[in-house]
Amino acid sequence: MFSTASRYQILAANPIRTRSTIENDVVVKRETAFYNANIKNVKTIDQFVNDYRLFNYAMKAHGLSDMAYGKAFVKKLLEEGVDNPKSMANKMTNPLYKEFVKAFDFAGKGALATSEASATTETVSKYVQQTLEHKEGEQNEGVQLALYFKRKASAITTHMGLLGDKAVLKFVQTVFNIPAEASKADLDAQVRNLRKHIKIEDLQDPAKVEKLIQRFSAMWDMNNPTQATMNPILNLFGDSTESGFSIDLMMSISKLPRGGY
Repeated sequence: MFSTASRYQILAANPIRTRSTIENDVVVKRETAFYNANIKNVKTIDQFVNDYRLFNYAMKAHGLSDMAYGKAFVKKLLEEGVDNPKSMANKMTNPLYKEFVKAFDFAGKGALATSEASATTETVSKYVQQTLEHKEGEQNEGVQLALYFKRKASAITTHMGLLGDKAVLKFVQTVFNIPAEASKADLDAQVRNLRKHIKIEDLQDPAKVEKLIQRFSAMWDMNNPTQATMNPILNLFGDSTESGFSIDLMMSISKLPRGGY
């Protein structure tokens, strides 16, 4: 089993081949073919939420598989849209709901909603990425979180945005060794704490995002040791670079300032 850093580097080094492997998966090809052939024929919200395969494909693509059973809830979100600041989607703390409603903008575009790129090619691309992340997560949750953070980082513009996404928050808590219990504090206290550790503008810098991922990978493996991550420790005089988690890296991580990279 690869360390988190090694597996992430393998996937990131050749993203085209990585995505191609997922796209050519038998199930992914079948479901994507069905989605492409039928989504533009959907003209109403009722049609959409009542078509099991299309609806579940779309929900998975947008990271909402766990809520696919809540058709009445999602229907109301879609009916209200996102133009009204008081709509349900705009009030949800989880930004994934708003992203979903914007992608399938029945409230704003009516019958044309499913012909937009956001509902067709972009949703298919997200489905492939979600499938990749889920597959990696079955082997190593750390890799899944690293891939997810890389995908979401640039869209986060406030510290409250970090709190609104549980996966992103878990990533940040791991990076800076913030205990999960900190989430029990009131929101203002949580925001103040996050401001001590991370600058939101840094999430717009790909180089700094990669440094965060590198630190996360090391911290994750130290907190969740496996044979792959323990080998460099057990074999101090051997080749510790094969797993992608070197002794030098471990030592440097331990010396990193908590508020920087």
